[in-house]
Amino acid sequence: MDAINYSSKFEEYRQKILHLNQYAWDNDKTWGEIETWLNNFNGKFISFEQRDREKLLALHLLSNFNYFSQDMVRQMLKSCYEELLVIPLKQKIRRENNDTLDIDFIRCKFEVELSQTKFIGAGNPSESGTHLLYFFRQMNELSTENFCDFHESFTEDHLGNIKLRPLNTTKRFVFFDDLVASGEQLTKFTVNRVKKIKESHPDIEIHFMSMFATAKALKKINASEAFDGNAKTLFILDESYKAFGKKSRYFKNRTTPSKTKLKGFSGLYSQLLVGSERHKHGYNASQLMLGFSYNTPDNTLPIFWKEKEYFVPIFKRFRKMG
Repeated sequence: MDAINYSSKFEEYRQKILHLNQYAWDNDKTWGEIETWLNNFNGKFISFEQRDREKLLALHLLSNFNYFSQDMVRQMLKSCYEELLVIPLKQKIRRENNDTLDIDFIRCKFEVELSQTKFIGAGNPSESGTHLLYFFRQMNELSTENFCDFHESFTEDHLGNIKLRPLNTTKRFVFFDDLVASGEQLTKFTVNRVKKIKESHPDIEIHFMSMFATAKALKKINASEAFDGNAKTLFILDESYKAFGKKSRYFKNRTTPSKTKLKGFSGLYSQLLVGSERHKHGYNASQLMLGFSYNTPDNTLPIFWKEKEYFVPIFKRFRKMG
């Protein structure tokens, strides 16, 4: 590639990313930060002499990154509540009352149902699901009485038996998370507990909601005895969201770099960063290209988030401790 073509293509990507930063990323990234990230790519994939070509590959991936700013996340939390709980619950109230159209009646019934509903963050109290419930409550103007942690509502003995605490009148528990990519973490920390709750309290409704979930993970947790079809997500990530998958949405334009070249480029640098063949395209080869203002999931390609003494990420991931 000659200097003129390189400069032209570089500027094309630069303008696209500046536009994304202004209108979708809430100006969270400066061009200086992006240039610092680009300097990580020093010719290991092609050659030192042609390292600028690697920067174009990196820019192509960055220009297709799905970044969700703080304002966007808050709006999605509002949509989660409305679309995944309020609307279905009001529809249920109507069906159970001869398809009534009495708005005041439906509203009163809904308020009663809401007073018997509690939201719980899926996983550890310090993780993103629980963290986001603070903003979830704000955006939807809910009472603090609608939220609890697991041990506030349940007791768990040394044998692992789980029971509702005495005098608890909750009818419905809704577990919440931001992203379910593989379903492994959810299965490990939440699904097994939910199974035990249903065994001891079959009358309690157990639901799960998230902002994002892969189609495969959502199917997996819905098929489990725990959620049994009551797991919902605002946005399903189908196979087209896999960066290098057969149905990838990132290679519709024939003028883009080849999928093989981009996969090799990303994979080489990512494997050096994470030291794992299995996870070089994100945890369990998830191949996602998304991140949030508060953190970046490890299911995303590591070249975006992995930090090393010699590598500065553009969307840093704050790892779990312990």
